[in-house]
Amino acid sequence: MTMWLSVWMRAVVGPAARRAAGIWVGSAILAAVIFGPTGMQPRDLTRLALHAPAVGLVLALIWLLVYLPIARVIVRADGARYLASLPHARLPPILVGACALLVLQLPWLALWLLGDGARGVALVAALTIVMVLLARWRPPVTSPRVPRWSSGFTALRGVHLRALRRRAGDALMRGTGLAILAGATAGLFVRNNHVDGAAAAVLGGSVIAIVLIPAQVGVLLVLVDSHRQSAWLAASLGLSRATSVASLAFAIAIVHLAATVLALIAAALVCQPDLETFALLSGTSLVVAIGSALGETRALLGAEHTDSIAQRTVSGAVLVGAASVFFLGTFGIAGVLAVLAAGALALGTVRP
Repeated sequence: MTMWLSVWMRAVVGPAARRAAGIWVGSAILAAVIFGPTGMQPRDLTRLALHAPAVGLVLALIWLLVYLPIARVIVRADGARYLASLPHARLPPILVGACALLVLQLPWLALWLLGDGARGVALVAALTIVMVLLARWRPPVTSPRVPRWSSGFTALRGVHLRALRRRAGDALMRGTGLAILAGATAGLFVRNNHVDGAAAAVLGGSVIAIVLIPAQVGVLLVLVDSHRQSAWLAASLGLSRATSVASLAFAIAIVHLAATVLALIAAALVCQPDLETFALLSGTSLVVAIGSALGETRALLGAEHTDSIAQRTVSGAVLVGAASVFFLGTFGIAGVLAVLAAGALALGTVRP
């Protein structure tokens, strides 16, 4: 191996591998959930994906959205732009990058290899080609526009939403995939346990509340950073603390509701519930999303001036998710009111 290729691997493959490590851990946890209590085997899931187009589409879309940010790091190789200007052989980085693209998909590759053998590996390779084409595409740069806001609340809300668009692209894409995964997992739980009505709403809503946690953490970190950076502007303009808190809560609620809607669509495709069951599941999950957004806003505000904000954000999101599951498990479908009340009471403790 040449020195040039060694440095290229540290600049490109290294960062991609560090990002993929989180996906490997999450996939291991999810595999324990899906292939543990339900008694499913990899071949059961791959067979279901091949014979039920909706399930197969959901699975492929999940992995595409989750892995695409990692594929971008390898395909675009932005971390090795200077190296690319130096004399080097063109073939070795292409071969190493192609191998890295496949190897870093280990959970997806293992699922299809164990479940469908050589045909499964061919399907993984085909989806990888699609990823490469998407990773090579760069969206056009739009010219900035002067925003017009009618109040302090809309101004701060706009600041937070623009922060998501400009700085949370990968987190939003990964979160979209994980939100679909949350819905698919909830759909599998409802389908395999043969429940409907209120029981399906409680079971599916609890699964969605837990699995959505990793989908939102990256986005929450961007929002709390935006809140901290805009604090001086809000203070200099005389905006109240309540206005600042309300704008942050609004942005977090938008993220929660959007993720929940995606999860509900995926759950409906997987378990194909009747209209009453889907209505109950949707109502339960959406109300829980609003209550969770209020609770997570309080958790973020409690950590905004600390150095361990990332750890506090994760622990706060886990605590809110666990509380949601506790209320649903204890009070049934009426637990959504407890989730909403607990979130509102928690946010009400913020100092003015």
